[in-house]
Amino acid sequence: MKKRLFLVLIASFLLLCACQPTPENPIVVGKDQTAMIEKAQEDTVYISPGQEPETGARAVNWYERLEVPEKYTASLKSAGGHLTVDVDASVLLPDVELPVVRVSPYLFTDEDAHRFVTALLGDNPQCVDPWGEGNRTKKSYEAEILRLKDMLEHWNEYGNYVYGENFGTRENFEKYLHEMMAKAANAPERPETFAPSYEWLIPRVWTSEGEQKTEDRYMTILTVNDDGSQSRLDISRNSEYGRCEVQFQRDAFDDVYYPVDRKSWQNELSIGERDARDIAESKLAAMGLDCLTCTFAKPIRIYPGGAKLEGNPYHACWALVYTPVVNEAALTYTAQTMTEPNEYARAWEYEYCIVMVDENGIAGLIYRNPCTVEEISVPAATLLPFGQIRDIFEKMVMIVDNTADTNNYDEHYRITSVRLGLASIPEQNSDGGLLVPAWDFMGTRVYSDYEYGEDGSVSLLTINAVDGSIITRG
Repeated sequence: MKKRLFLVLIASFLLLCACQPTPENPIVVGKDQTAMIEKAQEDTVYISPGQEPETGARAVNWYERLEVPEKYTASLKSAGGHLTVDVDASVLLPDVELPVVRVSPYLFTDEDAHRFVTALLGDNPQCVDPWGEGNRTKKSYEAEILRLKDMLEHWNEYGNYVYGENFGTRENFEKYLHEMMAKAANAPERPETFAPSYEWLIPRVWTSEGEQKTEDRYMTILTVNDDGSQSRLDISRNSEYGRCEVQFQRDAFDDVYYPVDRKSWQNELSIGERDARDIAESKLAAMGLDCLTCTFAKPIRIYPGGAKLEGNPYHACWALVYTPVVNEAALTYTAQTMTEPNEYARAWEYEYCIVMVDENGIAGLIYRNPCTVEEISVPAATLLPFGQIRDIFEKMVMIVDNTADTNNYDEHYRITSVRLGLASIPEQNSDGGLLVPAWDFMGTRVYSDYEYGEDGSVSLLTINAVDGSIITRG
């Protein structure tokens, strides 16, 4: 009798286990990076002990090694019924070993600043005080006035969407336009200029405790070009309140930025991707950034104020994204450049450079979060087979960032590509980071009538390829 009762209890326990709901947290959250690195070294037969890889770039067939299909399809539904995930994805793999790499934030030097200025502004840039009165040329005013007049002429179509929030009424905007025209009338063709001083300035930093002393530094250079136009270069040398950054605008008073919009556009320029990359990579080499490789390219439209409305004039560019490469293995570009903080790690933004190119050359450039390679901890990491990664994905995509079930609205993920590469995460108990092999499940999020990520740059789930932990991108 006791034996029969014991069997019934065991059967009941197994039944309860089988009926447990999907867990609410990631299976592994990456709380022990030492164990993760040890796991990356397990059963590594790709390279003999003590042997360095030949330039770190030996050809690898990851499809065969990890039993990866060239196409992955699935159709999933969340427990709450509000999140649908359809997978119809090409699986894109590198052809080199994937390392685990320790990196640390890099601090720009005086030599770096000189090199950036020469590469982006020329050998003998003619500067004006970026904060002083009378620092604008007549031509720079006239170019802006043309844009403002167009906005006023089409105020009801798109002008109000671009400037309405700042000026409130058409009358206020018209008053501002007249002020700009008056300034243009009195502006010099060419103000008095000087050579760059390369002086690092101290930013003013406030926290809840008031103004803070800081070791951060910056320099801003505003130039007058031969044709009377003006360009701007900002270099931030930060270690306390952020990390280093370079930002260049060919037209100093017309922001060229990488748009948040993730829509795909047809190329409208007379140059193709290869020509645009040649232009960008020549400039990056001059800046000393030949440690970066192009990991994403698309034609974009930059609309004033982001107002994508009929008739609103836009600037067509190639947007080229460059990320670090170590042993010929590249950091995968995703639109989410930051990993979110959790109980085990702080927030961390990875190194990248975005170059906007048009027929006239570099229209804008942003380089953020430079790093130095401290150590290649594992030259050729041992990775989980794809079958395990697929199982983790199909469970965790229903949990991570599933606000649809939480807030009772319908959302649809469309996974269009699966990519294996490197991801950058913060290193525990350190100010630096780790580059680790990771799988990115890329696609679009559709809710209501809005589709986010149409260009394929959004990762809907990132999984550490070594231990299966979830890397939460912000």
